[in-house]
Amino acid sequence: MTISERQAPIELLATALQRNAKLAVDEGDDALGMVLHSVSTAMMSTANELAEQDTNLAGSVVLRALGLLTAFHCRHPHYPVGPVLH
Repeated sequence: MTISERQAPIELLATALQRNAKLAVDEGDDALGMVLHSVSTAMMSTANELAEQDTNLAGSVVLRALGLLTAFHCRHPHYPVGPVLH
């Protein structure tokens, strides 16, 4: 697997976290919105390094990002899940 193939899911999840952060804030869930936004920003800024240098850490980051997306959808089930979790 190439670096760009490993980097793509990290960036995809970061984008989904950013979108859901905005939705959470719109719902008045500021704490969750802040966490989603912070994690997405960190993922976007480190995606290349994670994919290139530390695949174990990258896997851990992806699992935690999926957990945050799941938390958002548990708290706000009226929003569609979207393609990231399918």
